[in-house]
Amino acid sequence: MRCNHCMFRQRVDHPGPELTLEQISTLARSIPRLRTVAVTGGEPFLREDLWEIIKSFCLENRTFHVQVDTNGSMPDRMLEILDRFADLQSGAFMTFQVSLDGLKDTHERLRHSPGSFDRAVTALQACRERQDSTPHFRVVALTDIHRENVTEIEPLADLLSGLRIPHVYDFVRGVDYSSWGIPAEIRADENPHDCGLPPLEDLPDLVERIAAVDLREGGQFSQWMEQLRIQVDLYRGGKPPFPCLSAGRTAGVVYSDGSVAACEFTRPFGNLTDCRFDLNALWNGPEAEQRRKKIVSCRCTHSCFLLTSHQQWLEQTGQTPAFGSAESGG
Repeated sequence: MRCNHCMFRQRVDHPGPELTLEQISTLARSIPRLRTVAVTGGEPFLREDLWEIIKSFCLENRTFHVQVDTNGSMPDRMLEILDRFADLQSGAFMTFQVSLDGLKDTHERLRHSPGSFDRAVTALQACRERQDSTPHFRVVALTDIHRENVTEIEPLADLLSGLRIPHVYDFVRGVDYSSWGIPAEIRADENPHDCGLPPLEDLPDLVERIAAVDLREGGQFSQWMEQLRIQVDLYRGGKPPFPCLSAGRTAGVVYSDGSVAACEFTRPFGNLTDCRFDLNALWNGPEAEQRRKKIVSCRCTHSCFLLTSHQQWLEQTGQTPAFGSAESGG
């Protein structure tokens, strides 16, 4: 698929060599226990060894939570891995996050893939049927909101609610309009080709529409809703209520070719091929430290880093138990 709203379309077209399973396992063994590993793409289920990658993090790193972000085009592979996860009984949690970009016509137009909507819904339904009998597993749908699908929030939510599928939202993102203050010498060039935000003046009302949907469905995503409101405030010129505590510190990006970045909005600072795939050595080396010194006053709406910074801020200010404490259960 070549999705209009993907900020990594150039990487998908020209991915370069991919890390092998052995190299990824070395990476997993090299670092302290992770809170979350998000396996993204392209499409992760195209890798024949995806289960072995997941298992490596569950057993060799003891990762607390593995999330696989997918377009839902391979439901049989998803169920196969779900069965293996159930048999593993590692104590880890696993989430399949399936992207839905709108109702059928919109979804398939944005992804240039006829039939992709029905396959994604089939995958969501099949995994949802297994969820109640599979401890530590859940499936959710994610919709990136942009100007092409903004009118379909409520009808898509109605569809997913009828299928008992939890539904989360984010805004389409690109370095050019979702980040501020990143030094030019480290700033990445990652932007969607054909999608953009809805008009800024419409964003507050848009978030309240999403909040009404979430409230109707039980209000289970209150932290996501707070994140959306923070994002809207940033887009409208506001300042973040907390600093970036995650990018290059407790969160980072490993690309398929082994290059490592502090976040998706900054350029890689090193490659695992240069350190025998020892991520811990690279992460604590001089290149990483120099990069962290340059990520001090920038801000962005990237949900992965905004959400983790928000969580850390809540922990540091005593508003929620710290991860790993007895109170958190982590």
